[in-house]
Amino acid sequence: MAHVPCLITVQGWKKFVLVLICLCILIYCITSLFSHDRQMWDVNFNDWNVTGDNCGVTCKPEQHTFYIKTGDSNLYGPTICYDGKIYISNELKNYGRGLNILLIDDKTKKVTDIRSFDTYEDEAPLIRFLKKTVPENGIILVASFDDASQNLKEDSRRWLKLYGSKAVTDLSYREGFVMVGQRGLNEGLAVEFVVKKRNAAFAPYVEKAGCFDIPLGEQHSVELLLPDVLYKQEISMGEVLLNCGYEGVCQADSFPVRIDTGQSDKISFQICVNGHVMMSDALNKGGRGFNVLVIDSVHLQPTATIHVDTYNYDSTDLEVFLESLNKGDIVIAVVRDEASRKLSHPAKELLNKLGSGHIQNLKFRDVWYFIGQNGINGFTTYEQISYAGVDGEWPKALENSFCVPKKITGRQIIPDPEVHRNDERRGFCKKYKGYYELCDPAHVDDIITPVKILSQQLETNKIYSTPILIIPGMNHNALVRTLQTTLMQPGINTDFVTIFWDEKFPEYGELAGLFKFQNQSIPGSLRYQDQVMKAISAGLRLFPEKDYFIVLEEDLLLTADFLNFMSQCVETLGMDESLIGVSAWNINGYDELSGNNSLMYRVEEFPGLGFMMKRSALKLLIEPQNFKTCCTHRVWIGWNVKPELEGEMLVPDVSRVFRQAIQGAGNTDEYIQAIFNRPRVANLQSDVLLTGMNKLTNTAYEELIVDDLKQSIVVLPGEITLCYQSGGFIKEFNQSSQGTPISVFYKQDHTHDYTLLNKLIKCFGFYVPDKYPPRNLHKGLFRYYFMKRNIYLVGSETIYYPYLPQDKISEVNPGTGGG
Repeated sequence: MAHVPCLITVQGWKKFVLVLICLCILIYCITSLFSHDRQMWDVNFNDWNVTGDNCGVTCKPEQHTFYIKTGDSNLYGPTICYDGKIYISNELKNYGRGLNILLIDDKTKKVTDIRSFDTYEDEAPLIRFLKKTVPENGIILVASFDDASQNLKEDSRRWLKLYGSKAVTDLSYREGFVMVGQRGLNEGLAVEFVVKKRNAAFAPYVEKAGCFDIPLGEQHSVELLLPDVLYKQEISMGEVLLNCGYEGVCQADSFPVRIDTGQSDKISFQICVNGHVMMSDALNKGGRGFNVLVIDSVHLQPTATIHVDTYNYDSTDLEVFLESLNKGDIVIAVVRDEASRKLSHPAKELLNKLGSGHIQNLKFRDVWYFIGQNGINGFTTYEQISYAGVDGEWPKALENSFCVPKKITGRQIIPDPEVHRNDERRGFCKKYKGYYELCDPAHVDDIITPVKILSQQLETNKIYSTPILIIPGMNHNALVRTLQTTLMQPGINTDFVTIFWDEKFPEYGELAGLFKFQNQSIPGSLRYQDQVMKAISAGLRLFPEKDYFIVLEEDLLLTADFLNFMSQCVETLGMDESLIGVSAWNINGYDELSGNNSLMYRVEEFPGLGFMMKRSALKLLIEPQNFKTCCTHRVWIGWNVKPELEGEMLVPDVSRVFRQAIQGAGNTDEYIQAIFNRPRVANLQSDVLLTGMNKLTNTAYEELIVDDLKQSIVVLPGEITLCYQSGGFIKEFNQSSQGTPISVFYKQDHTHDYTLLNKLIKCFGFYVPDKYPPRNLHKGLFRYYFMKRNIYLVGSETIYYPYLPQDKISEVNPGTGGG
């Protein structure tokens, strides 16, 4: 028991230390509260007398009293009382949404201004007030009403911090804010309070009253944060640049100017006037953002410069500077690096009044130069803009020299810029990656527009109202090229072009929109040929009244005359029931083995890729039982459309589509390599007139072939042995009469015996794998164009074999040409 008093003593000591610590904390808080003799209390308006001489507060004689109450939701206005007088209140009706401010002169201690700033809509007027209107050491009393935070952005909050605020950082939507601050007051020394709204629609109103001294606390100069304006003798003259690079001679009432926007953020901009560089990164305090040089229009000499970093800071100083211009002042402005981020709408309007027609188009990292004049009537012609890439890649630099007159004549219509900004295309490129050509920074602003028809006489041609069905594959860049070359067709009507895209690739629908084409989603498939069937079915339903349809498969480039080519074929197609369509692709159109871009053939198969077909033929083709029979392979392997489709296709000697190289085809895929990755011929002329179209109907075409065979030079198999041995058959052609058809007759064992024909056409340079028959046959006849002559390979089981001259029959022997 003797030790208990000792324990009590220890416990008592601990309690004493704890009380002492709490007392110290209390003293510190009280000291902090009353530092600079500033005090603030929570009050209740209903119990508070603000109508007396001291706003209901008793302070030291040298102090000033205040009472501030925020608005009550958006129904009842705020109240600000200073030194016994209410200056803003609901009854006075001199308040507004946002921040309501009382301005007090620090010397006279009198109220000099009452303002309301709708910072829900715009922060610019508040910034200008805090930055330019409030004099050095001026005092502000602030009360919020409704919402003050929506557009109280970084710059306006930064300026309130320059008046001593710290709590404004935490001000959010429809929360209450009161403040007593002073220009230049160190951050955190203002008398202020923010009330949170928590889960309510509005924060509850807050009332504060108290005392403050003038000054409110430690201050620093705000003027050091303002950009420098250089006037006349303060402006330094830079290096000499003869006539500012202008090659001509400026008249007496004009002066030479050179502008260079610089490269990226590495190479400086330059403004040259009258043969001297007058502004750059290293001269007259130029730099990132807006660089402005003012020229006196009387003496044509620089009078002022300003640099405003509108990337980091607001553009209020630029606005004030432009507002201070004299009548007739010439303004030269250059954007450096990035200047759009904090360029305000009022600043753009001021530049518009000086003659700018493109400043509103300035976006991230775009560069721009401008020469305007205070008092100009219209838009200046001395203005250009260069746009940054989609992902902020540096734009092409602008550089120009010219003579600027004392009085710049404005245009009533904005002059076209050298480059237009394509925001729709940029938006697509921002959303979808991997479109390297479409989104190339050098071309992302190219305008996508259809080409007008070459001849007004063609306007009534059916082809220009024929639906074009585009069926993309997996290669999105290849699809872009298809769409581009489709849009480039003279006379194209975008209302009749539809992209049928797999439901898993909605970006293709948006891509179609860039080209102003129509688009429609179709259910996805594992095989591309099933997509083709679904797209054609959808196209037939979409255009129930159309008789013809053009189908473009994946990865195609259209030649410049594709649509013109089809327009010359549609009449022949319509008049002959034995024709089912027109192909734009010649599978045998290899380099050196075709070359007559005005020549057409009839063939008994379906070449595919890019073609026009009759509705009736397409309907039969896509019937499920027919499609499964004919079209299980890709078209380049061959679609066996017979017996479902009895009829022939028209095929050009020189293709009007080019199938882009197959991506990912292995070196072992010999057929793919030979068909698509071997040089081919495609027409490069835009106005080719097809010849002999009247000879492509069924009867007329037979007469044409017979006439050619009758006058042809017959080459027997025995005469082409050199072809197998050394490839010398081409020389045999060269020795023949130029232009005269050549025929090669060979022996067959039966109608579908193509053994010797495959050897012959391989010898001539064509590629046919052993397991596939020759392509582009017409009733068993193989025809192509070479060395400006028609070449015919005629089998003994064809209807054309009887035209072999009698004296040659005994020489046709299957073994002779076999080598």
